Amino acid sequence: MQKLTSILIITGIAFFTEACNMFAPVDPLAPAASEVSVEQVWTSGATVRGKIDNLDPKNDRQEKKSGKILEYGFVWGTQNQPTLEAGTVIKVGEDNPPTPFEFVREINRLSVLTTYYVRTYARNQGGGVGYGPVATFKTDDYVFAELSLGKITTTSKVSADIVVNILSLGNAEISSFGVCYSSTNNEPTTKDSRATANGKAAKGSFTVNVGGLAAGTTYYARAFAITLGGIIYSDATTGFSLGEPAVFTPKKSFTMYYSNPYDLDQGALVSQVGSEDLNWYPYNDKPGIYPRNGAKFAVLGAVNFDQVKYSDLTRANLSTGFINGSYTDVMANQLQNGTVIAFLTNQGRYGKLRVDAHGEDRRPGSASGGDMEVTILTYDQP
Repeated sequence: MQKLTSILIITGIAFFTEACNMFAPVDPLAPAASEVSVEQVWTSGATVRGKIDNLDPKNDRQEKKSGKILEYGFVWGTQNQPTLEAGTVIKVGEDNPPTPFEFVREINRLSVLTTYYVRTYARNQGGGVGYGPVATFKTDDYVFAELSLGKITTTSKVSADIVVNILSLGNAEISSFGVCYSSTNNEPTTKDSRATANGKAAKGSFTVNVGGLAAGTTYYARAFAITLGGIIYSDATTGFSLGEPAVFTPKKSFTMYYSNPYDLDQGALVSQVGSEDLNWYPYNDKPGIYPRNGAKFAVLGAVNFDQVKYSDLTRANLSTGFINGSYTDVMANQLQNGTVIAFLTNQGRYGKLRVDAHGEDRRPGSASGGDMEVTILTYDQP
């Protein structure tokens, strides 16, 4: 009996000890990080792509302790098997996205003719750090081609021919080259718009056709070449414009009689319903311009009518909203003498209108106070 009791006590102690071990602290598992690839290498940098396959390895006890990922990214250096402690870290994110997921970054300020090692890493809440396999690359001592822009020739209302000069080829092989351009960035890159030249790169001049442009808009252009050592650009940026489009209705002045519809394509009163661009209505609580049939307007203010360019009209904040011409509330009056208005007709033509006179300043009760004298110019469709 005493022997049996001893056995039971020993068994109980063993069970209790095992049970305690089940709830004892455990080492956190590292998240799985893998698949790094080197996409491009140049004289002083490289582009690398990483992929995280799985944030928490499937182990019930460990998974609970490991928790979510805290950060992930790349670690690189000149020694193999770089680590967070002995390497340079590029932290990409701190989120916990669904796996697998990829990310791309550039490594810059590298030394010429040097071998580098890079891999992905991920750290989780439990303190585990995982590393992916190592990729290696070597920077080269590239000599790049020399580029310049040549003559720019307008070929139509929406395109231009631009000459790209390759002055020298260097030793970094060119995979493609051409012109990059932008109407907003005065130092355009290949991330803006671009047009590629035909044929293989060689020393000489190449003509590149750039299409899809807007008349009257100023563009900035420079030559580019994509090489094994990176993207290079011509030193100088050239600005160019296709100029003003043809005029549809030359500058003319006329009187808008109150409450009548007017066609701004022609600059004339119309009676056919559906062709009018506006009604000028001078009375009651809301005198002003009432757009019709989708025509749009924007008040440019008291500017010089002749100096307003086509590009100013296309960039204006045009809308189909009512334009207040109140003569009872001076502060609300947007149609004072000398005001210039941009418009887009229901036929798709841009133009400009200047308020020359309000008839006798449109005084209430005046016999001719309801008329408005204007000057317009309408451009043809590009």
